[in-house]
Amino acid sequence: MDLDFLDKQITLCINAIHSGYFDIFFYNFTAKLVWLPLYAALAWLIFGRQGGRGLVTVIFIALIVTAADQCASGILKPIVERFRPSRDPVMQYLVHTVNGYRGGAYGFASSHAANTFAVATFFALVVKNGFLSLSLLIWAAANAYSRIYLGVHYLGDVLCGALIGVVVAAIAYQFYLRAVLRFFVIQHHNKRTLKAGLAKMFGIGQPAVVGVIFWVTTALLFIVSKLMLGYNGASC
Repeated sequence: MDLDFLDKQITLCINAIHSGYFDIFFYNFTAKLVWLPLYAALAWLIFGRQGGRGLVTVIFIALIVTAADQCASGILKPIVERFRPSRDPVMQYLVHTVNGYRGGAYGFASSHAANTFAVATFFALVVKNGFLSLSLLIWAAANAYSRIYLGVHYLGDVLCGALIGVVVAAIAYQFYLRAVLRFFVIQHHNKRTLKAGLAKMFGIGQPAVVGVIFWVTTALLFIVSKLMLGYNGASC
């Protein structure tokens, strides 16, 4: 079976499930500014325990996001040149889009999926706290889904983007272990404790707070989307 045809059919099936409420929700969910509280909480998690030494962790995160983004947008998109559903000569008339948002010309692979899965995977490996890891992976998966919902990516785009993010983060984590051991001097800190996860150093509370912030932000998005839907309906 033609994988491209199958990818398009599955994408259309997923994209076809929409409503006015979720148009508002996922349009806002995919916006970077919405997640500033989550990013701030992750920074607090790092610097709250490691102090100035947390700068090394932040540098690694910045490098991971840059590498994942460049693999998806800087390398694959210009090489593959696969039109987004919203830009494809035929698919653009079949997919549901929101607020006229169509993205750039090419969509393979999804940089949104690559970036969010890179961050989620790296923190899952470094912190090793179940609640935080699950929360961040759901955040990344919802971001990937939102790109299909908005009609700007195929399922294959986001799956490949997610794979890029996971692989980049996993490789970077190995270098991170060596960098921390080489440049940090932390009391009772050795390779075994580092591999056991920084949650052992943070305690349960701090990583859990970051996970809670994700869920609170998501809940607020649900509420705001409902209010916006009601306001738009009242304005008509």
